[in-house]
Amino acid sequence: MDDLDRLLADSMRSAADHAPSDGGLLSSVHRRSRRHHRRRVATGLSTAAAVLALGVPFGVVLATRDQPVVAPTQGPAPAAPAPATSPSAAASPSSSRSPATSRSPARTPSSSAPTTNTLRLVDGWTAPTFPYTLPATDGMSAPVASMRDGTPIAFFEATDLQDHADITITVSSRKPSFTTSATESAKQVRGHSGTLRTVDVQPAKQLTLFWQESAGRWIQLATDDTYTPKQVVALADSLTSASIAVLPPFTLDLTPSGLAADTVTASRMTFRNSSGTIAVVLRKRQQLTDTTGKAGKYKAQLTRDADGAKLAVDVTDWDATLEITVSAGLTVSDTELTRFASGVHILNRSDPE
Repeated sequence: MDDLDRLLADSMRSAADHAPSDGGLLSSVHRRSRRHHRRRVATGLSTAAAVLALGVPFGVVLATRDQPVVAPTQGPAPAAPAPATSPSAAASPSSSRSPATSRSPARTPSSSAPTTNTLRLVDGWTAPTFPYTLPATDGMSAPVASMRDGTPIAFFEATDLQDHADITITVSSRKPSFTTSATESAKQVRGHSGTLRTVDVQPAKQLTLFWQESAGRWIQLATDDTYTPKQVVALADSLTSASIAVLPPFTLDLTPSGLAADTVTASRMTFRNSSGTIAVVLRKRQQLTDTTGKAGKYKAQLTRDADGAKLAVDVTDWDATLEITVSAGLTVSDTELTRFASGVHILNRSDPE
């Protein structure tokens, strides 16, 4: 028994000599905890990236569409990619073996795709406005406002072509640029220095007067030589402030929240934000190669590719095709896209492309 006791004592002393100190043991635990945290973050980011690349969020939107388009609590999220490129996280063999690590991102809302790219529909639509008008006069119709690429435009149609001509007024944030050669002359307009361009074409010379109205605002008035240069300047001087609603080709039951109206014409409406665009276009009727369901009472065909999603609706009683495209930068489910299309109602003033 003495030999056995001696062997046991020697073994205990040897184990004590090799055991880590209290501080070393605590540091080891902290290092292991940090490694697990990095693996969880890296796994979550890799999962989110793969989901975005495969377009999977289109099926997730139904669970998140009631959330705000911009969630303030998600502001720090873009800083997270640094751990994802960490060699230790990428090379760690245990990250693929741990069920808890691989499952946790799916259960954590913060690891899903950012809601800023998720399309959320809200009721109604408010038309943008054109900020000026000309005095009402016989021989000229009331203005019709539209918008192209974020630029509001007002068109005044002449009904008396003897004394009047069509007038188009454009308000932009930048100085107008032109591709045609013209004769230019300096004019004083509304207390500002302006330029009158005259393009010599048939059947009438084209006159365009433009000037900087204020910081960040340029106005352009285009007509023809039915008016003299002096009359063109007088027309510009007669502009007054107004709020003329842009006339859309459709009424919308639903609007994409967080996207601004970018183009509104007789055949299309587009909405844009920093992530992408949604375009609603009325085209002359095109034969659908296949149908995948219905939008309202009409047959529809939904397709998806690397550029995004497209829903074509066969509007038979208009002999037209309503085409809705959502760019790849935005996330929308099949259900929401169809719901949006069902709320688009074509107006008589529309004109298919």
